[in-house]
Amino acid sequence: MKDKTLRTGQVIKGVGGNYNVLSEGDVILCNGRGKLRLDGDIFIGDYVEFTEFSNGRGAIEKILPRKNKITRPYITNIDMIVICIAPSPRPDFYLVDKLLINCLKQNITPILCVNKIDLMDSSFKENVEISYSNLCDICYVNAINGDGIDKLIKLMANNYVSMAGQSAVGKSSIINCIVGRQMLETGELSRKVERGRHTTRNVEIFDIGYGIRLADTCGFSVLELENMNPDELSTYFTDFDEFACKCKYNGCNHINEPDCAVKKAVQQGELSKDRYDRYVVLYNDLLEKWRKRYD
Repeated sequence: MKDKTLRTGQVIKGVGGNYNVLSEGDVILCNGRGKLRLDGDIFIGDYVEFTEFSNGRGAIEKILPRKNKITRPYITNIDMIVICIAPSPRPDFYLVDKLLINCLKQNITPILCVNKIDLMDSSFKENVEISYSNLCDICYVNAINGDGIDKLIKLMANNYVSMAGQSAVGKSSIINCIVGRQMLETGELSRKVERGRHTTRNVEIFDIGYGIRLADTCGFSVLELENMNPDELSTYFTDFDEFACKCKYNGCNHINEPDCAVKKAVQQGELSKDRYDRYVVLYNDLLEKWRKRYD
């Protein structure tokens, strides 16, 4: 038919079965064709083939192969995740560790962004450095006055990025500082319970300049490691690798095995004890779930 054209593009927004698809600078309003419409298997970030009709609307025909997929919220083909923490609220380093594991599993570049550096003392920074400096780039910023934002922009430039982290660490404030205007609503930290209110409601991709395409999500404030064999966990703690090769037993899980070089490195201060302790908790949690996987 002469009234339709097949094009490719990226899904940048979805509401009620309708999707905005960005293609060569145009945004086309599309719905899913057939099974895609019924299954609802179209996610923000998907690259798709779609038919454009003469009336300017379109129909998504096919989802192209995905580089990766993250759930809760569902987004795909992410290049980079900026993991945000701050001295207040108290950081959830278990969440940071889980996010780093997921980045490794899905070939996503992680950046650790420490906001509110005016509240940071030397012990906080030392803990962050010993735990993560050899795992990813660390950027220290103050979203209120812009300190450190230039470095963060350079790290994020020309990537499709999502922000992650607890509520109230300042994700929206960081984005507003990058953009230079009040692009996203920001929440206030509850003084009583040190918990933030979720302020971001819909998933959408924005161009915020510097070649940065931002998936505006509520952030990953809860993340579980699903269906992972506990014996795999140590392979995602790459800071252990230097020492794990010296363990007495191949496949050492660094828990109860004798002559474990990783545990020795922790005792000698060569590895972060806090991070190792979190590893043990994650391992035992995965082990319990693994044993119950057929229940």
